[in-house]
Amino acid sequence: MNSLTLNDMAQTPAGTSQHHRLTRLASFASWASFIAAAVIVLATAYLWLVEGALSDWLVKSEEGIIVMPSPTMVSTAGAVAMAPIALLVAMLFELGRLFRLFANGPVFDPAVPRRLGRVGWLAFSSSASTVVCATVVTLLMTSANPPGHRMLTIGIDSQALAGLMLGFLFLVFSLVMQEALGLAEENRSFV
Repeated sequence: MNSLTLNDMAQTPAGTSQHHRLTRLASFASWASFIAAAVIVLATAYLWLVEGALSDWLVKSEEGIIVMPSPTMVSTAGAVAMAPIALLVAMLFELGRLFRLFANGPVFDPAVPRRLGRVGWLAFSSSASTVVCATVVTLLMTSANPPGHRMLTIGIDSQALAGLMLGFLFLVFSLVMQEALGLAEENRSFV
């Protein structure tokens, strides 16, 4: 009885239509990840470099601002709001590297589980920090409000939950890939 082993799948001939489809899709996804990261960096730079853009963005994203906080508070709130964005950019960059690895190498490359794990931790961290940082930004942006009108909001939206679950998914897949690599190595040792 013929069976397909993990080693056989890792050595998929480069001329097959499946391999061409994989390399094309992974190459496109890699570029899309890098471009998305660059767009986010440019948009973030715009917020910091154009006068009033950061405060306008923060005011639009926060409800309950009665009195505009000091420029120092706005800058501090902006810096706090950038933490999840920085983690998102790092995740997109790492995701681009993972897709590039799929486009250029074998599917069961030993670097794949490490990259999957990094993407998972970055996705999880970005989503978790979004929840925490949104609370801190609200506190900072309403700090100049009169007593009784300062706000504390803690909330988890569907995007944050999806990001957390995607982080877990990538972490689990990294462990699955480690297991698959171990099985492939074990199969090679029997031959």
